[in-house]
Amino acid sequence: MTTPTTDALPSSPLVVTERDLAGALAILERADQDPDILMVLSDEELLALDGEASLRILGSPYLDQEQVHRETAGATAMRGLIARRLVNPTDQAREEEGDLLIGEGDPSDRLIQLELGLAGILTLRRTPEALLTIERVASQVRTTLGLHFFPGGVLEEFVAADGFHHFCVPTLASLPSRLAAFVDPHGSAGDDGDVQEMTVAAVTSLEGLEDTRALSTLTSVNDQGARRATVFTLADRVRVVDNGTEDPAGTQPGDLLAISDVSASALEQIIESLLPAGSGSDEESTDS
Repeated sequence: MTTPTTDALPSSPLVVTERDLAGALAILERADQDPDILMVLSDEELLALDGEASLRILGSPYLDQEQVHRETAGATAMRGLIARRLVNPTDQAREEEGDLLIGEGDPSDRLIQLELGLAGILTLRRTPEALLTIERVASQVRTTLGLHFFPGGVLEEFVAADGFHHFCVPTLASLPSRLAAFVDPHGSAGDDGDVQEMTVAAVTSLEGLEDTRALSTLTSVNDQGARRATVFTLADRVRVVDNGTEDPAGTQPGDLLAISDVSASALEQIIESLLPAGSGSDEESTDS
């Protein structure tokens, strides 16, 4: 999978209407500390709805299999969306789209109309102000978590190894503990250790890393650039590498990185530091 960079932030869709915005706001209003899954979409459904570019950042595990024909899978998925009445390809029973907010053209000329919840999720997915991705490998299974940030809210997208994208809306205050549990699924974090500086080559050859139970790469992207951290969850500890600001030239073997063992609370603090400004738990707790 291509690692997100500043240029990889999704661009605005060609068309966003008042109806699309209403659907997006209704989704964000459903935020909960322990959120329910609002919708599950497959790789091929996202391909049919938004094209190849929509799968570039968080990946498409199912479609990436050699035996899957992407074009055929996308066409079949669109038929399924129509059958489930999530997509309306006719002029009948369409809701008023309202004024055009982004893009050009007449909203009434759209070839299809999406069910309001689907329209809201796709609008949020297409237009985040910032993005945090976590790619985790545990027990040789790769999964990805994507957090799409907006003023006052976040859309979470969990991409399972089978290519299903699970969407929910957690509260901003719950993110540090929620994401810490994702990168440390066995609760291995112990005591805080001293911060050491070592080269990339030295980090990769550290004794004990062969016992890694989960390896997570966190990448935070906004219009100011990208930052990255790597989390090694071992049997009895969690080690975090601060990869710093994303370098367009990439990380070199001789570059110095900061690494340390971290406690559960320190892990949450590190994750909170990667969240967009104003989206941490302290910010929201004053309003609750």
